[in-house]
Amino acid sequence: MAPSTGAAARRSTTASAERLLNLLIALLDRESGYTREQLRAIVPGYDRAGNQDAFERMFERDKAHLRSLGYPVEEIPDDDPWASDAQLTPRYRVPRGSYRLPRVRFSAEESAVLAVAADAWNDAAQDRLARRALDKLEPALSGEAAPGTDVQPTVAVADPAFEPLLSAVLAHRTVRFDYVDRTGAFSQRTVQPWGVGSRYGAWYLAGWDADRRAQRTFRLSRIISEVDVTRETFDPPRDFSMGGQLARMVSQPPQLCVVAHVREGAGQLLRRIAAPATSPAWRAPRGYDAVELAVHDTESAAEQVCAAGPDAVVPRAPVAEPEAEGPVRADTQVAVADAVQRRLEDARAFQARMPGVHVQWGKQRRQGAAKASTEQHLARLLHIVRHVYAHQGAELEETARHFGITDAELVNDLQTLFVCGRPGHLPDQLIDASWDDGHIYLGNAQELSEPVRLTVPEASALLMGLQTLQAVPGGDSRVVRSAMRKVATAADALPLADALDVPDADAVAEPRDSELVTQLRRAIAEHRRVRLRYLVASRDEVTERLVDPARMIFSDGHQYVRGWCLQANAPRTFRTDRIVGCEDAGEAQVHPRMDSEVRSSIQPAKRRPVQAVVVTDRRGRWIVEHYHAKRHVEVEVPAAAGADGSEHDDAGRDRPHDGARPRSARGPRPLPEYVAAEVDFPTLDALSSLVTRHAGHVGVVSPPEAVAAVEQWLESSGTADT
Repeated sequence: MAPSTGAAARRSTTASAERLLNLLIALLDRESGYTREQLRAIVPGYDRAGNQDAFERMFERDKAHLRSLGYPVEEIPDDDPWASDAQLTPRYRVPRGSYRLPRVRFSAEESAVLAVAADAWNDAAQDRLARRALDKLEPALSGEAAPGTDVQPTVAVADPAFEPLLSAVLAHRTVRFDYVDRTGAFSQRTVQPWGVGSRYGAWYLAGWDADRRAQRTFRLSRIISEVDVTRETFDPPRDFSMGGQLARMVSQPPQLCVVAHVREGAGQLLRRIAAPATSPAWRAPRGYDAVELAVHDTESAAEQVCAAGPDAVVPRAPVAEPEAEGPVRADTQVAVADAVQRRLEDARAFQARMPGVHVQWGKQRRQGAAKASTEQHLARLLHIVRHVYAHQGAELEETARHFGITDAELVNDLQTLFVCGRPGHLPDQLIDASWDDGHIYLGNAQELSEPVRLTVPEASALLMGLQTLQAVPGGDSRVVRSAMRKVATAADALPLADALDVPDADAVAEPRDSELVTQLRRAIAEHRRVRLRYLVASRDEVTERLVDPARMIFSDGHQYVRGWCLQANAPRTFRTDRIVGCEDAGEAQVHPRMDSEVRSSIQPAKRRPVQAVVVTDRRGRWIVEHYHAKRHVEVEVPAAAGADGSEHDDAGRDRPHDGARPRSARGPRPLPEYVAAEVDFPTLDALSSLVTRHAGHVGVVSPPEAVAAVEQWLESSGTADT
């Protein structure tokens, strides 16, 4: 964005926030309220509306902004006794006291877990809501220092269905969507959504399936249409708990065993979840090692093997009759070998259609370029009023640091407050703001200084962050539960806490630390350095690192250790299930850059050497969000023609023509069948592994060197002589 354009956008946002603040003060000022026309005349900024229709649209937006911040704008009958029925128009007000934060107080431990929960979201919209909730709760938080935590959960959402489903859960609205189950069967579902939550790295919806007349749980990544939120409402069951539903999803131990042959010195990620084969009957040919994989089903085994590409194959039969019956069953081995072959064929067939794909990006805004919204700016202005009223005379520089803005930005906000006030806007009606001596004082804004209750979306964002803490090994469930109930009280919505909490009967499902994680936690607590042998999956190699660990992170069902890597001389994050070895390496050092990190990030590096354009179908659409695509656009992919000239889908099954699948007239709108996305990858092998892991749902169209590498990977996969 050009500097002049950015400055204009900031001026526009400031002007809108100023208008909203003046409107809020007016609505609070008179208990009998104002009509629309009166507000249009007394609120500065409405005079810029060119006509009545423009004013009406502006006023409706402004009401929605204020309500979303927790101020209940009411519409009441006109109290003019001399007006006729035809002349009566509604009046608007914010009743005094209707927005005040209920009496609630958080202990030092509860305040600490709230800060962790508010810091958990990687989703921008939910992150804003959670942080706004924490800002509102500031007067109720403890000022005492609480024991620090070495655990930081992160909540990432890569499913487009999340936002509409969460809004439907909060509004108790029935939804419709297209769903594909584990077998690949499509169906349209009508569901009363009771709750959403994450477990084992995936997001789930629980609710009442109206068609099957039973409670069901749906994985969000299998929703392949837009979510249609209907006007039909329902009352959720009083005893339902999404936290309990998630806690009961206990990970089952693997039931099957399959042998794979892995190239010597390669396939490190596959080796990490395998063990050396125990029977000589499954010995590998020269240049390979035989390993046994414990898996839940044949498809998950095939996915892991396909991800290794040319470095792993599944033999269909042993080289000799086993001397004794072992864990590997012949039918399982054949089923996995068939699944691997089918997946690779699907991947090759889908990639073969990529030359016919033409990508035209058009004009679109890149992610992360969105300007600060009017609502965010107004929320900050109101927070400044509440904070300064509680800390009159606070230093300007310290206050700016508290809000994470520059001194100049804080001065601009104070100047905005200085020109806002009650209708009439005479000097004694304006907010009194002074900061000339470097200390801030505010007056004449008593109504705005009162703590404000949380809205349901704000409370939900904070509660879901707390819910994630319940799934973190080593978390204090008692403190988290107490904080959840107080957050729900702050929103006057206790059922929210009941719906997200884990009942006592399900508490036994809480995970526990592994021996490695316990060792890492001890190293953090005792300020010890560790020597790690770490598997770098993108390069398929095991490296040795000296690390001063600082914090444990829990995200997407995985645990990570964040610390200072001496080899990189920078902060780095290591996934614990890829740590091959860990040993004490002496006393850790203090690293100022590490200590100054407010948030521990596990986001991918901003610059990666391989930039590729990938194409995904509806089943693989999550890649756009998960891999932080720079841009994406809907594309058309040529159909794969069969020998008889009929069209087939990516797996070779007959594909119905558009419109052949029966649909409800009010059904959800399908997502684009295919999307092209520009994504960065650390290596060409990492890109190629994605194509074979998600066989038939991902292809690569550019650049030519990436296409050539993927095609070579595909041709070499599954071809070793075993």
